[in-house]
Amino acid sequence: MVKIKLVSLSMVLSIALFLCIGSYASFTPVDNYLIACGSSQNITFQGRTFVPDTQHSLLSLDGGSSVVVSSKATTVPSPIYQSARVFTSVASYKFEIKEEGRHWVRLYFYPIPKSERNLASSSITVVTDEFVLLNKFSFTNYNGSFMFKEYAINITSDSLTLTFIPSNGSVLFVNAIEVVSVPDELLPDQALALNPSSPFSGISKLALETVYRLNVGGPLLTSQNDTLGRTWENDMNYLHVNSSAVNISANPGSIKYHPGVTPETAPNWVYATADAMGDPNVPNVNFNLTWVFSVEPNFQYFVRVHFCDIMSKALNNLVFNLYINSDNALGSFDLSTITGDLGVPYYKDFIANSAGSATLTVSVGPDQMADLTNATMNGLEIMKLSNQDGSLDGTSSVESLFPNAPSKKNNIAIIVGPVLGAVVGLALLVLCYCCFVARRSKTTQPAHPWLPLPLYGNSQTMTKGSTTSQKSGTASFISLASSSLGRLFTFQEILDATNKFDENLLLGVGGFGRVYKGTLEDGLKVAVKRGNPRSEQGLAEFRTEIEMLSKLRHRHLVSLIGYCDERSEMILVYEYMANGPLRSHLYGTNLPPLSWKQRLDICIGAARGLHYLHTALNPVLPREQVNIAEWAMTWQKKGMLDHIMDPNLVGKVNPASLKKFGETAEKCLAEYGVDRPSMGDVLWNLEYALQLEETSSALMEPEDNSTNHIPTIQLTPLEPFDNSVSMIDVGNSGTDDDAEDAATSAVFSQLVNPRGR
Repeated sequence: MVKIKLVSLSMVLSIALFLCIGSYASFTPVDNYLIACGSSQNITFQGRTFVPDTQHSLLSLDGGSSVVVSSKATTVPSPIYQSARVFTSVASYKFEIKEEGRHWVRLYFYPIPKSERNLASSSITVVTDEFVLLNKFSFTNYNGSFMFKEYAINITSDSLTLTFIPSNGSVLFVNAIEVVSVPDELLPDQALALNPSSPFSGISKLALETVYRLNVGGPLLTSQNDTLGRTWENDMNYLHVNSSAVNISANPGSIKYHPGVTPETAPNWVYATADAMGDPNVPNVNFNLTWVFSVEPNFQYFVRVHFCDIMSKALNNLVFNLYINSDNALGSFDLSTITGDLGVPYYKDFIANSAGSATLTVSVGPDQMADLTNATMNGLEIMKLSNQDGSLDGTSSVESLFPNAPSKKNNIAIIVGPVLGAVVGLALLVLCYCCFVARRSKTTQPAHPWLPLPLYGNSQTMTKGSTTSQKSGTASFISLASSSLGRLFTFQEILDATNKFDENLLLGVGGFGRVYKGTLEDGLKVAVKRGNPRSEQGLAEFRTEIEMLSKLRHRHLVSLIGYCDERSEMILVYEYMANGPLRSHLYGTNLPPLSWKQRLDICIGAARGLHYLHTALNPVLPREQVNIAEWAMTWQKKGMLDHIMDPNLVGKVNPASLKKFGETAEKCLAEYGVDRPSMGDVLWNLEYALQLEETSSALMEPEDNSTNHIPTIQLTPLEPFDNSVSMIDVGNSGTDDDAEDAATSAVFSQLVNPRGR
């Protein structure tokens, strides 16, 4: 499926053919202004039609005086630059906005030569009501014959005003303008800030300017190739070392979009091409691919990195690191673990601070513990964020550049007076109605809204015994109206907790769905697991999982807090593991050194949780399915066994304890399941290894003569000890959490069903 090759003429031709026979029409912008300023006729540019600014019914040109200049020369960069409107005083375009939200604002500038005005010396300032887009720009100091600017602005009113302000008695001009709606989900309100690493919120209140947008490893893509009219340029001009990268391509039709990433996120040609590690002729094979960009100092930048594994032949082979400037943005990034498959697009957003530097770098490099020494990237977007002055060009605010600009505060003051009286009256009526409803419902409604769970998402209520075929589309319900099943969340509560399933809060992705970090209204941190409609786990399994997990309570297993089935959703809410999973403690970066005993404690914690599940599941599962084999294999593959057993990392270790652990792990890696130990045996041996470590000062390579240990381990005799007490919770009573709620039930079979996960 995948071929590694340089971009060639044949590839470009195949792209052209694809563009002729296929296009996307999934997003239609509500507002779609394509304006040819100063033109007397429609102009077709990159497959779109631009209308003269004097012929659009929803556009007005106010104030100042203007003239039109045009050129018949064939040397203009493109037809859109053949005409321009020239302003000799302050003037503005006012656009009627039908739908509030993010909009592209695109400006085209080309100083038409040999015109009556010297446009090349023009000083151009452009502002909206809130943001400075350009401040005294001139082609005199610009390295280029024409200029295109793209901004993303969140419009929160029914109009957008673009004001053009000349300075120093000069004129200014504009050739074309676009104001086009953007999908709400395209740009988030929050991203991960780097140095220091922390959430960055409030992006929706800022203006963004596109500085770079790259189709990494692929050809130029214009608005004809992009459903949102964007341009993606090739990355070769920005590679630090051109020979360090090799181009990769796949069939664009093989890209597997999903609801979280659509063609509006990026065209499939972005995800179907990539750069991977080439041959830079350096001695260190673990080099980084680095792209270098010139940026304006003292601004923050929104950086979106696009990934799609189109080079691997199996899952979990490609693990690499992402760096932005000197910061590790993604460490040990296993792309297929996040996406669950090959050829599935994924992106991640960051906020980078230029910190006074005029350069921003983005790098990818192989992870030292990975099986495959390689790294890849498919696309990259870098957008400047407006500063505290509301400017994208300098430190001047709209008020300082345009003192007569309308103030939102004044507009609000004018509106509030007349409306306030009506609002107060309406509020009193609503309050009276609410009091009346509350008094009536007090005697008829229960304290908590425990509702039945619909098996197929319908709204009627039926009995537990009523079932019909899913294919028939008729209703079938199994009641979950029990206070023992946890809290029933509304869908709005879930949206509020996860910031509308913000991708920056994503914790992981599996076959069942996606898991997000969330915060309830009382401040409690939770993990929210949202079911995927395409998963093979249906609502019947969802109900079973709720019943099962509500019974499982163990200190080494996360607890179920509640669920949500509103709008046919399958959402589970768990307690959030604030300390991270086992892997982060044994294999994470930036962790303090752990002693051998601490590492054994962690291993035992995981084993006790698995052993508890074994107890609950027995005899539902065969013996070979409830051992630690997959756990140990994962450790072996990721280098965890070497990591945890490295004496240089763990310090002085009792040899007998280390030997016990090593041979236990080795047995867990036996080729056949029948040869692997049960979880009970594994747990016993891990606790025994801990006991050996704790009593190491009095031991001389003891031998183990126990009857339930893993055989072939030659150790000297050890005084018997009571292993019914947890070796983690020293001093606890003989009652252990492992015995809690160990009743065998068929509902536990869902836990091990590999389908639908």
